Amino acid sequence: MAWQDIARAKREAVDSGIPRKWRLEDIPSVDEVRSVIVYIEEKLNEKEVEITNSTVVELAEKISRGELSAIEVTKAFCHRAALTHQLTTCCSEIFFERAYKKAEELDEYFKKNGKTVGPLHGVPISLKDQVNLEGIDSALGYVSLVNKPKTKDEVSNIAKILEDAGAVFYVKTTTPTSMMAASTSSNIYGYTLNSFNRNLSCGGSSGGEGALVGARGSPLGFGTDIGGSIRIPSTFQGLYGLRGSSNRIPYCKVSNSYAHAPVLASVIGPMAWDLNDLKLVTKLIIDSKPWIHDPKVPPIPWREVTDYPKKLSFGIILNNGETKHHPPIERALQMAKNALIAQGHEVIEWKPPVSLIECSKLASTIFGADGYQEVLDECAKSGEPLVKEVLSGDDRPKGISHIHEYWEMAKLKYEYQHKVDEYWLSTALQTSTGRPVDGIISPVWESCSFRPPDNDLCSLSYTSSFNVLDYSSVTTPVTLADKEIDLQDDVYKPMNAYDKALQEYYDPELYHGTPAGVQVVTPRYEEEKAIYLAGVLRDSLRV
Repeated sequence: MAWQDIARAKREAVDSGIPRKWRLEDIPSVDEVRSVIVYIEEKLNEKEVEITNSTVVELAEKISRGELSAIEVTKAFCHRAALTHQLTTCCSEIFFERAYKKAEELDEYFKKNGKTVGPLHGVPISLKDQVNLEGIDSALGYVSLVNKPKTKDEVSNIAKILEDAGAVFYVKTTTPTSMMAASTSSNIYGYTLNSFNRNLSCGGSSGGEGALVGARGSPLGFGTDIGGSIRIPSTFQGLYGLRGSSNRIPYCKVSNSYAHAPVLASVIGPMAWDLNDLKLVTKLIIDSKPWIHDPKVPPIPWREVTDYPKKLSFGIILNNGETKHHPPIERALQMAKNALIAQGHEVIEWKPPVSLIECSKLASTIFGADGYQEVLDECAKSGEPLVKEVLSGDDRPKGISHIHEYWEMAKLKYEYQHKVDEYWLSTALQTSTGRPVDGIISPVWESCSFRPPDNDLCSLSYTSSFNVLDYSSVTTPVTLADKEIDLQDDVYKPMNAYDKALQEYYDPELYHGTPAGVQVVTPRYEEEKAIYLAGVLRDSLRV
């Protein structure tokens, strides 16, 4: 069968999972419906709106008190997810009937025992396509992997942990082909759009997850990140997203491109619109002692942040030395800085001896170590072409000719980590607290997003650099782009041709209403602290 036919049949199979009563007769254009949230809520009843605007913490509490049933919560999110998918193409798998059955079983358990099975009892959780569930594909955007459902033995460890806690799975979400892109496009599903601004990309590679959670078609979902794939879609949709250090959250049996690559590992983490939910689920996973069943997970228990000093010091990254941010990102950075200072904290400029650009270039070299041969080989199995957003023509890296080159990359990564770690400690000489900076405030991307398919316009310097360093990071929403405030700086002289193109790309009307945020970064294996500091920034911004 031709790859086009396989892809078409898969799309139709996914869409057939949406009940007829929830199908839109006409999909509105991006001009007619720019942001999906208001449009969707007009299609939901009052109870569904209330449920889907509740946090995971609120839902779990109401279910545990018998105020909500698992089935009514599940159906509400299924309805909202169905509408979101039709407007953004965010779902790679839809299995509502399976979710209903699970929810009904949970309700029956609650009725019989008068208690919940766990802290996520009846809470719908969405998953990036690569998280394996029994009987469901994990295609990773490849036509060749369609119609190859996973077996019981292949179910991801993290899925088991969440299900044991009572979570209800109902959708999986889209990725770009191979997941090696900062936008989300494949020959199976096409392009996934931003749920805040359908003129723009949702980001990638956890883009379907970002679009779904951003539209509140899911209260919380899981993405993965090897160069920014949690943080980019999270910041593009105004979400909190955790990029933890390698293997703090179990990756065992999660499907992946370049699986088990030793030098720069992908990590898995939650994405949510409420920070307390991010903390709840991260703690739940770590408290389950995942190292017992995954030898890569370090046996580090959850360490609650308590009695932390009242005055904190933050380093702030103003730019990467090669480009200037678009006005909304500049304003978000300044708002974050001003809010922290207003609450008595300290903010100093972060200037490590190894630049973001150097780290990012190393990451790109590691990603392309095989010349993307694995990606090309997988596409060749079905005959599908590789989508532009992943790789095109002259962009293909040369790859390495000898394994020794790979080990040299590992050596350079180690040297970068050592130099930046030492610099972090040295900031104690610059702060008024006498301690090294507690965290870093950094942009995630130079712009709020980009038009499809312009994902090569901005760099990964603010994201992949922290993958190289293996630092923990939490994206934190700050504001929305405002065409009346965020005007182009006509006096600014670009640093180079690339920067000039980036500045000329900015359009206040295009970006109006799109989220602009930052990330809060801590040293490796300090996920608890990263979440805590993101909360400090959140609370400072609210004052």
